[in-house]
Amino acid sequence: MPELPEVEHTRKNLDRWMRGARIVEVRTRDDRIVRPMKPASFVKGVTGRVIERIERRGKWLRLLLDDGMSVFTHLGMTGWFERGASTDHPLRFDRVTFELSRKGVTSRVTYVDPRRWGRMVLTKEDLPVWSSLGPDPLDDGIDEAALADKLARRKKRSIKEALMDQKVLAGVGNIQAIEALWKAKIDPRSPAGALTTSDIRAVTRGLRWTIDRTLADLAKGDGGAKNPFKIYGRKGEACPRCGEKLERLTLGGRTTTFCSACQRRLRS
Repeated sequence: MPELPEVEHTRKNLDRWMRGARIVEVRTRDDRIVRPMKPASFVKGVTGRVIERIERRGKWLRLLLDDGMSVFTHLGMTGWFERGASTDHPLRFDRVTFELSRKGVTSRVTYVDPRRWGRMVLTKEDLPVWSSLGPDPLDDGIDEAALADKLARRKKRSIKEALMDQKVLAGVGNIQAIEALWKAKIDPRSPAGALTTSDIRAVTRGLRWTIDRTLADLAKGDGGAKNPFKIYGRKGEACPRCGEKLERLTLGGRTTTFCSACQRRLRS
């Protein structure tokens, strides 16, 4: 699933491709993407509108239109946007296509999603899920005292599951939590309530480190490395810090890679 860095990379692309452009035509090819609105209503609501701004909070995007409406977008597990010319052939797995005009230049931006778990919601009010998100590590920063308070309220949950709670920190998902906890030298199974002030500081540094690394990899312009991460997806390989074999387990239904040798398991 795209996490904060990938969605921020998408926001930057959409800002270049769509900000200031008028939507001259929209085609929807899957009713599920724009649910619960009918596709015809979605198309009517956005056609002719100018996209004034593209914002992100956590894993959600918001396209603000010139009539006060917004298109909230979530990429689901496998969604992304691609830009092309209006004359290009349709893309495989394309779900929603925007034909745009800006300063006399036409272009096309297409939402592509093989598994069709993404969403686009046209509304005037903020979505409850957008309003209820916790602080965004990139836009809001991470307040260590506030983070400590939220972890204390989830003291019986593992630190990895707590970090993935979108009300704790918006946008942190499986990969970023795995990488941050490795950097912090903390076992992901440790209870969230067992972290000390210095542990929380280490986790905060770890989150900033992995988000910055991922953004830098995505900025290379070639889609980034196949696996740019230190330990995610590397079960059985040598830990890049201590050399011991990396292990894997499941926490909260998500596969978790870690090093039992150099990541301390804290006890409550």
